[in-house]
Amino acid sequence: MILEWLQSLRTRSSKAARDWGYVYQNVSLKFRARRCAKAWRGHLEHSRAWVREQVQRIQPTSVMVIGSGLLLEVPLEDLLKVAEKIYLVDLVHAPEIRKLAARTPQIILIEKDISGLLGVLRKDMGPFQIKNIPWKQLPPWDLPPVDLVISANLLSQIPLLISETVTMSSETYERFARAVRDQHIERLFAQAPQVLLFADFETRYMDRKGQCLKSESFEVNLRALKPDREWLWEIAPFGESSPHYRVEMRVKAFVGSLRR
Repeated sequence: MILEWLQSLRTRSSKAARDWGYVYQNVSLKFRARRCAKAWRGHLEHSRAWVREQVQRIQPTSVMVIGSGLLLEVPLEDLLKVAEKIYLVDLVHAPEIRKLAARTPQIILIEKDISGLLGVLRKDMGPFQIKNIPWKQLPPWDLPPVDLVISANLLSQIPLLISETVTMSSETYERFARAVRDQHIERLFAQAPQVLLFADFETRYMDRKGQCLKSESFEVNLRALKPDREWLWEIAPFGESSPHYRVEMRVKAFVGSLRR
């Protein structure tokens, strides 16, 4: 925890990203990936292989990765082989990602709150503000047009950290999260003619006997996205979240295109 805190202090970011906890989340994810490297290996291999396959099929000259994070799940080397420009979009870029971009002319970093909510919501106000979000008036992404946009394991995460900061009932959260996810899908199709999305859609808590103790899932309007592949991700092996259960997620990958 101390190492994570110290590294978060050395990570460059906007004030909003730090205030809302996104800097610490970025650093915490890095440490968790190290602890759970063995359990995560299959998921990372599946996601990289799938993105690699789709990029080779589409052959885009420009690519945007929304939620680029630590680039754990995206095969950057394969993107560099085909794309003249690669935009990495996230609220926080780790120091190693900044160094990579500095020595790679094809890579352009963009710090962006893709939810558009951090400038609208206030941490010191209650859940009533959630009901009054002007969804149609939220700031547009205003990002460069590209051939291909990739939503990298982000869909379930966008509303999550906000809900951990702004207290709300489970019913309010479900409505809020659904609106956030639907907006994300809509904006992906406005951003590029070719869309790739992979995300966790179901979480299961499994005991040592292999029995499912609890499962959680969510709904979203996938619009023109078509299912292409799915796999399981053991995100928390025994001992990470609890000695009594492990946590696995069902990750689904989708492809979509719109003619312009």
